[in-house]
Amino acid sequence: MGILRFSSKKILFYLSVLLIFVSVEAFSQTKVSSLKQRKQQNEKDIAYTSTLLKNTVKNKEVSMGRLNILNRRINARQALIKSIENEISYIGTQITKINKEVKKLEDELTKLKQQYAKVIVYAHKQKNSYEKLLFLLSSKDFNQAYKRYKYLQQFSEYSRKQGKTIGEKRTDLNEKALELNKVKAEKVNLLSEKTSESVKLSSEKSQQSALLAKLKKKERQLREDLRKQKRYAQKLEKEIQKIIAKQAKLASKSKGGSGKYGLTPEEKVLSETFGNNKGKLPWPTKTGFISEKFGEHAHAVLKHVRVRNDGVNITTDVNSDCRSIFKGEVTHILSMPGLNNVIIIRHGEYFSVYSNLATVSVKKGDVVSSKEKIGTVYTDKSKNQTVLKFQLWKGSTKLNPALWLYRN
Repeated sequence: MGILRFSSKKILFYLSVLLIFVSVEAFSQTKVSSLKQRKQQNEKDIAYTSTLLKNTVKNKEVSMGRLNILNRRINARQALIKSIENEISYIGTQITKINKEVKKLEDELTKLKQQYAKVIVYAHKQKNSYEKLLFLLSSKDFNQAYKRYKYLQQFSEYSRKQGKTIGEKRTDLNEKALELNKVKAEKVNLLSEKTSESVKLSSEKSQQSALLAKLKKKERQLREDLRKQKRYAQKLEKEIQKIIAKQAKLASKSKGGSGKYGLTPEEKVLSETFGNNKGKLPWPTKTGFISEKFGEHAHAVLKHVRVRNDGVNITTDVNSDCRSIFKGEVTHILSMPGLNNVIIIRHGEYFSVYSNLATVSVKKGDVVSSKEKIGTVYTDKSKNQTVLKFQLWKGSTKLNPALWLYRN
């Protein structure tokens, strides 16, 4: 029983070592895959913003829209350089690891060669068949003769195995050397790529500085635009608050629902499902990026000026479709100065608000599904931008849409 217990422990030990090795190997592959995916996403972001910038260049007017896109491309370029640096760093650790393995193999090969050299010398002395026969016949008795015979057999087998082991070690060493050269070449390519991207980044930062300088000369116009946007935002906020308050008032009179907003059992399930999808909701546009974040933040050009956004601004392509982010009912369609068309969709106790739409494809009372087209985003040609203003509310509380939308 004691022997069996020992064997089981030994088996468990070897299994745990094997699992650790497999886990490390799997982690290494995952790390490489993650680094490459991040890099590819950065490259896609740069390509997308480059396309948007080409469209703005056609219009010579200096604008905040062009600055927002350029800022996004600079951020994407910086993220790409960081991704390349991470890859270079990881490859550096791989080179160190392979170098250690190569050194270990070289040391093992040297020792094997030394041992094999001694074997060859001894075998050379014993190569004469007469000497082998004499070695056997000089035995004291049959048992000693048999042992000497077995020794000669084992020695021959050992010599063969030693030669084979040296060949295998040499093959392993050659493979590691090839792997090392491949990894080093990859590092050289990445360093070259980093240099190229750094040059592009420097050029883009120069463009950014020049654009900022031109925009600062239009400070009066920017401040006036900001005042208008603030008025539009305040008007929309009041309208949304009024709609939500009215919804709560109607719910209090209703006998069919429950809670502050009179949710039916189906609406309650819808509301809970919506809440469970935080961070997984589809974007209201197929393409685009957040050009102005939620909450209070510094103005991109005007010094000492802070702006507040009750949602997020999504810069997208010209003629971009606007989509519902979740199943819900279209409760209101508004037409407002500075915001063009506004659609409000109710998802239980949640409300999604889509502003700055050029066209509307739905009507009040329609039940829409996730990703269903509800309109097209307005393009302001004078400002070189196609921007969807998107808000998310839970009752009368404003939510940060960036935390709810799926993150690429």
